[in-house]
Amino acid sequence: MAITALIVDDEERGRRVMRKLLTKFCPEVEVVGEASSASEGYSLCIQKKPQLVFLDIQMPTGNGFKLLEKFTDVPFDIIFVTGFDQYAINAIKFSALDYLLKPVEVAELKNAVSRAMKSIRDKENKQVQIVNLLNNVDPDSKEKRISMHSNDKVVVINVSDVFYIEADGRYSYVTTQKAEKYMITKTLKEFEEFFSETPLLVRINKSVMLNVAGIKSYAKEEPYYIEMRDGKMFEISRRKRQEVLEKLKK
Repeated sequence: MAITALIVDDEERGRRVMRKLLTKFCPEVEVVGEASSASEGYSLCIQKKPQLVFLDIQMPTGNGFKLLEKFTDVPFDIIFVTGFDQYAINAIKFSALDYLLKPVEVAELKNAVSRAMKSIRDKENKQVQIVNLLNNVDPDSKEKRISMHSNDKVVVINVSDVFYIEADGRYSYVTTQKAEKYMITKTLKEFEEFFSETPLLVRINKSVMLNVAGIKSYAKEEPYYIEMRDGKMFEISRRKRQEVLEKLKK
């Protein structure tokens, strides 16, 4: 999972160091902008819609808290970055928010980013879970649909729009008929169970499920490969071979 982030710090060196640390040690964080003041940071937050903001507290043109006061509902996670300021640190701790002391240590940065990503993922998953539930509890619905978080919105697609699904650990990548690609926090086994009564989708090996309507050709003899309409090739596993071929014949 990749997340977008802003760095708000009045010192150019501080912004440069933070960007380098994130690039080297937290590649899952994509820095989409930098700001040197609270007002500039607010404008960038509106424009870029980051998921995470690294926010310096002490800035001569207005401390970092001034940025947050502009939002009725803060739409991003925050990691405060500060020199020693016991009053501010105590307030941050009391509010159960995260902070880093300058100079920033790599281990603390990685831990803070990990916690922020979990917080972001939990919020996004809860939203997607509710949408998925509402999309599939209607008994009159003719087709199942799946919902996935994409940047600042939830995308809903019909099962027939799925081209193929590729597993990647605890995540899966869904490619649509329009060549759009989305990451979703579901395993292929969960997809297989969810689509068990859907004849369109078939699992062909431990890491791929595909839409039979998207198949261009398949081999009847070894090696058993399936070619999709976009030219992508997938191998049918030995264990799944008979089941897949039977489904393809139908």
